[in-house]
Amino acid sequence: MANKKQPIKTDQIRSKTPPASRPSPRANESKPFVLNDKWAIILLIAIAVIVNIRTIGYEYTYDDAAFTSSGNLIDIRGGMKSIPEIMTHAKNYCFDKSNIGSYRPLLPASFAVERQFFGFNPTVSHIVNLILFGLMIMMLFKVLRRMFPDYSIYVPFFILLLYILHPIHIEVIASVKSRDELLAVLFTCMSMMQSYKYIDNNKIKPLILSGVYFLLAMLSKESPIGFVAIVPLTLYFFTNASIKQCIISGVPYFLTVVVFVGLRFAFLDKAAANASVAITENFFVAATTFATKLGTVLLIQLKYFAFLIFPHPLSFDYSYNQIPIVGITDYRSIISFVIILALFAYALINFRKKDIFAYSILFYFLSIAITSNLLMEIGAGMGERFLFIPSLGFCIAVVFLLAKLFKADLKTLDFSTVPKLGYIIIGISVLYAGKVFAGNEDWRSNFTLFEKGAEICPNSWRTQHCLAVEYKKMTMAETNPQLKQDYADSAIVHYKKSIAIYPLKADPEGDLGAVYFTLKNYDSSVVHLRRAMVLNPELSSASANLGTVYMTLGNYAEALPWYRKTVAVDPNNIIAQFNLAVCDYQVQKYDSAIINFKKALAVNPAYNDHKGFEYTALIYKMIGQADSANKYEALGRQFAAGLKQ
Repeated sequence: MANKKQPIKTDQIRSKTPPASRPSPRANESKPFVLNDKWAIILLIAIAVIVNIRTIGYEYTYDDAAFTSSGNLIDIRGGMKSIPEIMTHAKNYCFDKSNIGSYRPLLPASFAVERQFFGFNPTVSHIVNLILFGLMIMMLFKVLRRMFPDYSIYVPFFILLLYILHPIHIEVIASVKSRDELLAVLFTCMSMMQSYKYIDNNKIKPLILSGVYFLLAMLSKESPIGFVAIVPLTLYFFTNASIKQCIISGVPYFLTVVVFVGLRFAFLDKAAANASVAITENFFVAATTFATKLGTVLLIQLKYFAFLIFPHPLSFDYSYNQIPIVGITDYRSIISFVIILALFAYALINFRKKDIFAYSILFYFLSIAITSNLLMEIGAGMGERFLFIPSLGFCIAVVFLLAKLFKADLKTLDFSTVPKLGYIIIGISVLYAGKVFAGNEDWRSNFTLFEKGAEICPNSWRTQHCLAVEYKKMTMAETNPQLKQDYADSAIVHYKKSIAIYPLKADPEGDLGAVYFTLKNYDSSVVHLRRAMVLNPELSSASANLGTVYMTLGNYAEALPWYRKTVAVDPNNIIAQFNLAVCDYQVQKYDSAIINFKKALAVNPAYNDHKGFEYTALIYKMIGQADSANKYEALGRQFAAGLKQ
């Protein structure tokens, strides 16, 4: 009877059998290069930096500005003194003053520290990301060496080479805001090393430190929460620790999660749990039944499997309606379910054998569970960054699968013993590196990012809207008439595409009205601005622009109610306040005009070359109040003189 091939067992990793001896080189032969831990780390970091080096010349893109140049509600601009406030508020509080959502204080705190010493400089921010990536690589290599202590150094080296070059990680490295992922993995690796120390010496201090480091990871981002189970699982598979020791090692991780949840509950607004999420923010809102939610979750998992194997094409966004809402009877959901069921079955059958592929499968699913939207909705449907941790399980499986195919002895593995395996991994790495180097270019600026996103995901509301906004900005800034027209035409095209995908959003209608106003197409401008006001009566930018359209057409009476609506919502809008006063004057509502000019002066006396004083004095003269007119003329002269000094 033929012998059956046995699965690769992780207990083989702990074998103390020394690697097969090799003939020593002759005296006249040069000594071959021997890869050691130091050189492995240096090579891996060097490769990662070389492939991603040009990101240091990129701008802030997408969400980056919210934590840097425009993050001013919590005064991040004040540097480290803002950290106490940051630590007691939600991540979003620093840019929209909403204290709901994610509790990730170490992310904005890192930008506050950066601001303290370097100001807001995208080059510095990208350098910091690369430094964090390098530190993460070093710690992750140390963890892999502990997992595979008796295997050739090329095993963790090849795993990490594939991992750091996998194109699915482009976003995490190129997006400054995504340093939360880097920090989370860095601190998680530091925590795992302490767990190994506990297994080594059975002392309490490493347990305490593992909890401390894991808390720092959780305060960076919630994505490592699966390590509550992954750490005991890893120790069970890759050490001789008892079941009791493995369980004890997981206690600090569990307690850390309890502490984290307590901090989140204490600091964030309780409305967070009930806050409604727009469909444009999370397309799972459209999955109104369990069947459609589960079917869509399975579809996304299938797409993740595809990205791991063939990471192309990639986009910064997969929002509504790029990913369709499907039921559990959709063929793609069925395929995904069959794959997942087969993987789980394999993992369970081979669990007690401590099979490396069983571990890789469990690592993947435990680490992706929190972002799958199956256990809880996370506010985002799908993102490449969600594979940053799970993809490590995939890379481990790939290296061991290739070793199995080539019958490689993992204890003596190097380029001389199994050259074909080495060449294949190097070949894959070169392809990955080329994809990363090319894909990084998408993140050079908002325009390049959104243009590529709209190309790759044309059915995404966000990609179309973001690109339209960029074209609008270019339209407003351009002075060349032909270029201005071209940019405006492109903005109109993409705004209309975003509206066609989701017609119930007010902002695109309002922005489209503003673009038409720039082109002096006033009829179309009014149509879209009025639509925006129907969709959102509180959209002050649309009401202000409606007032400006009617004012430009000389219809001051029609402009008045729109300016009044604007200042009611946004009393500090100096343009609307001043124009409201002008319209009151034009329709001979002099008392109201005086009141509104005074309000404009209170908001910003220097606006419009401090003409508020002049116009107020003029109206007082017209209604025969000479003393008040003289007073405001004098105030105007004093203000002008003060500006000159």
